[in-house]
Amino acid sequence: GLLGSNVPASQCGDLEAAVKAAHQAAQSEGGGTVLLSPACASFDQFSDFEQRGETFRDLVNYLEAGTA
Repeated sequence: GLLGSNVPASQCGDLEAAVKAAHQAAQSEGGGTVLLSPACASFDQFSDFEQRGETFRDLVNYLEAGTA
């Protein structure tokens, strides 16, 4: 993880996989917060930061609805 063992981290291939993994980790810890904090550009997957943010929101809403 990051900062020694204080901050768990994992690599995911795309935003959808990352959001699902973060959701599962938060749920296994009894709930929690998932923060989108990109460390780099993502022009290989999205046209701009707004599309990335909208996709993050849509994925979270999908998970909250219990349809994932």
